Formats: sequence, C-alpha cells, structure tokens
Amino acid sequence: MTSFIDTHCHLDMLRGGVEGAIQAAVDTGVEQIITIAIDEKSIQFVAQSVNHYPQVFGSIGIHPHEAKTYTKEIGEQIRHLATKTEHIVAIGETGLDYHYMHSEKHLQQESFSQHLELATQLQMPVVLHTREAEADTLAILKENPLPCGGVAHSFTGSLKMAKELLEMGWYIGVNGIVTFPKAEPVREVMRYLPADRLLLETDAPFLAPKPFRGKPNDPAKIPIIAEFVAKERQVNLDDLAQQTTENAHTLFRI
Repeated sequence: MTSFIDTHCHLDMLRGGVEGAIQAAVDTGVEQIITIAIDEKSIQFVAQSVNHYPQVFGSIGIHPHEAKTYTKEIGEQIRHLATKTEHIVAIGETGLDYHYMHSEKHLQQESFSQHLELATQLQMPVVLHTREAEADTLAILKENPLPCGGVAHSFTGSLKMAKELLEMGWYIGVNGIVTFPKAEPVREVMRYLPADRLLLETDAPFLAPKPFRGKPNDPAKIPIIAEFVAKERQVNLDDLAQQTTENAHTLFRI
C-alpha cells in the first residue's frame, strides 16, 4: 500500500475519537500524523498524544488568533515540552492572520517573533500560519532567519510569496483547498513547487477535499488530496507519496 504522512491536523478537534481517526488513517495508508497545537489546552493534548500513540508526532505553539494569550510562561512551557518530548518535532502553528483579527496586529507580531526565537534556540522547524499578511510575515521571517526552516501550512498566498519562502529554504503545505473550484491560484503554486519542497496535509477537521467539502475532514483523506495533486502535477501517485513522505521526514527529522 502507498504510504503517506499527514503533516498538519488537529486530532483534538476530530469527532469520533482519536483512536478511530488514527486507525482509519492507517487503513488508507496514512502511517504517520502530525497533530498541531493552537493554544495552551491543545499544547497539553499534543504532549500527551505523542507519548501515547506511536504514529503521532506533534508541533506546539500559539495560533495567531490566540496571540493575545501568549505569555513568557507559555513560552517556557513550550520550550520545556519541546526539549523533553521526543515526538514533538516543530514549533507552531504560529504566524500572522489579518483576516479575522482575533488578536491585534502588534500582539500577533510579538508572539510570532517569540516563537521564531524559540525555534532558533531549540534548532527546530516552524509550522507557519499566514493569511492576508504576506508583507509582514516575510519581513519578520527575514529578521529572524531560521536554521531549520519550516512549512507554510495550508498555503493560500501568492506565487511571489511562495518563491520567496522557497528561496529561504521553506516547504509549502498543500491540503484540500487545492481541490476547490475557485482555488486556481493555489493550484498554480502547487504545480510550481519543486518536488522536494511539497508537503501534504489535511488541516482536519477543516478543509475537507472534494467531494467531501463542507463535511468534517480527517487524516484518512490524505490519499484523495494526493491523487488530485499527482494528476495536476502529472506525476505517479506512488512517486508523489514517497517524495512527500521523505520531505516530511527531512524537515521534521522523523
């Protein structure tokens, strides 16, 4: 069976329980999953889950929506867990989101910079969330160059931004959005990406691919996304699976 890794999901938000979601994923060839923290509560969930399920790895951080809650104490908690927990492989998701503005810009920017500093100190990659904030995101990344790079997850930015991230050594995460009818700009970026800089993700329970759009997503849908991407890029599905899995293992040192 073709083997995949879901590089970005939120197991704590899935309906039906974690164990069922993991088993369903394994049954479709998704042998590894990276679950992502967005706030203090989910940081604890990730830390516990990666110790309990051998297929699960984690990334811990504070989402830009929650940047107003970021404190020095939370930063030290992230540092401690990332240092002591083997299957925590990245910092984030962190970044900037100017669409909803659940946290003010300056708080998002401060939290983002603190996460980047942590990642630099810990020699770990970053899981980046950026939406409608291209200029500020790139400016902060250039001010804080990362030794281990990272992934721009659920990328919906411009091709120009993608090219700048690639020049900085970053990876780009592609999920179910790429299958949406009006997402041609996302497909343009996806087709442009070098094979060794592409990662697959679900962002479950959000952003289920066609024909499941609007329904709860889960890691078992990675093969559906992969089939679409392989067809668009005109490559063999098994080759895509092998390459994207290797990419994830390289970035996250799995």
